[in-house]
Amino acid sequence: MKLIGSRLTYANVMSSIAVFLVLGGATALAASKIGTSQIKSNAITTGKIKKEAVTTAKIKKDAVTGAKVKESSLGQVPSAANAANADNANAVGGMHLGKLHFVSGPNAPNTVIFSADGLTLLAECSGESLNFTGTTSVNDSEIYESGNYLSTYNGGFDDNFDVGDTEEIGNEIGDASQDEVQGQLVYSTPSGAQVTAEFYLNDFASYGGTANCSVQGTVVYS
Repeated sequence: MKLIGSRLTYANVMSSIAVFLVLGGATALAASKIGTSQIKSNAITTGKIKKEAVTTAKIKKDAVTGAKVKESSLGQVPSAANAANADNANAVGGMHLGKLHFVSGPNAPNTVIFSADGLTLLAECSGESLNFTGTTSVNDSEIYESGNYLSTYNGGFDDNFDVGDTEEIGNEIGDASQDEVQGQLVYSTPSGAQVTAEFYLNDFASYGGTANCSVQGTVVYS
């Protein structure tokens, strides 16, 4: 102890203090000056980040874009849910709602205006006369139609409706003129597919004389 005390001078003490101040200051300076450009690529990994250290407030606005987000980690967004609901909006109990719409001048060719569950409905304006017919792609199907024109009511059916058959729907209802006729049909297949339709037919100066033939109605199908 006597030897150490004899060598411990004021100069030695001040030199030691200076060294500690320099080293401490350098460390503080380094800590305050290290920027992103001085960090080695991939040096900071997920495992080195303290849990919950990165909060929403610390993320730069617009820094996280769609391209940087794992798609499978996202749930269904509200707009997508609304779109899905829109697709199913017309489905109730497995049934869907559609419409019949055919408006034409004279000599319009045979046109498909509905096709589902094996049933195809077609409309044609031959000259100025409407032809409203149906075909099937399923053998042993059945189709029934009925309707009225003024006080005249009539109907028809085919309980052995096969591929290649053509059902003259319009000519089976009312007075067979298809002139301002209201009607309905029911179609079914052996597997249980069903189509029902409410419609009216007009081949007499439809819509104030702007069209010669028209079919309008609604269809419910599976």
